[in-house]
Amino acid sequence: MKTTEQERIGAVEKCRAVLTVWTERQQAATLCRDLGISAALFSQWQDRALSGMLAALEPRGTRAGTDGPALSELVKRLLDRKVRAQELATVGRLVLGRPRMVRSKEPPPAPAAPAAS
Repeated sequence: MKTTEQERIGAVEKCRAVLTVWTERQQAATLCRDLGISAALFSQWQDRALSGMLAALEPRGTRAGTDGPALSELVKRLLDRKVRAQELATVGRLVLGRPRMVRSKEPPPAPAAPAAS
């Protein structure tokens, strides 16, 4: 049985790795080299972490007038990208779910003649 990159690193280590980059304690390239993982795999971890946070926090929303902790530019960009992707997916589902209106090539039926009194 072959061990993949993801199987040898547990969830806690993945969280620490993502948070290390998000808090700007270490650059992603250096972290990937130290862990022996690809940049693509680390990018997947970041996407999954953002998806999990969005899903966990979605029902509660934010309270008006309260500011949360300041986010680094990297986390802001990643979050914006994830939100945009979710919005596009929602729009895509809405567009694909509606039947398209197709114009008929036949002329519309003539109005009926008024009944004689």
